[in-house]
Amino acid sequence: MQNLKLLVLLTFTILLFYSCNKVPTCETPLNVNQSSLEVIFKDKASGNYLYSETNSLFNKDSLIVSNQLGNPLYLLYSLREIPNTSNRFWRINFGPLYNSQTDENSFNIEICKKFFIRYSFNKFDTIETCFKSKKTTCGSVFEILKIYNKGTLISTEYDQTDSQITIFKN
Repeated sequence: MQNLKLLVLLTFTILLFYSCNKVPTCETPLNVNQSSLEVIFKDKASGNYLYSETNSLFNKDSLIVSNQLGNPLYLLYSLREIPNTSNRFWRINFGPLYNSQTDENSFNIEICKKFFIRYSFNKFDTIETCFKSKKTTCGSVFEILKIYNKGTLISTEYDQTDSQITIFKN
């Protein structure tokens, strides 16, 4: 009986030790270096998509998003169906929001950055992002990510590296 108790205790101890020292797996680790913002643009008055596949209010090839230094960002376009129709619209994705050369301090304090949108020759808009980064076991995330358009908070994300927003253009 004493040997059985000892065996159970030893097995329990080994299992406990094994579970405490288990290294977490990181199948798809998040990293702020790959952060992005996915934007849907709509007309405020009509509710129509600015960048629909047909009869678009603006030409998607004229759209430019640049950082605070005026450098244009690479834009990714993806088509999505307009609900309850056979028509589609373009979603625009850009990033990264985090720049490893300038934003390292975001691991200590919240920082804010502006992105400038040029719809056409004389139509402009601004998106402001404010974020604080944190390291995780497998990478990094934005502890908090706030997105502003025209000074109004339009999205808040926690423990993420991206956000999806809709901008309503006047």
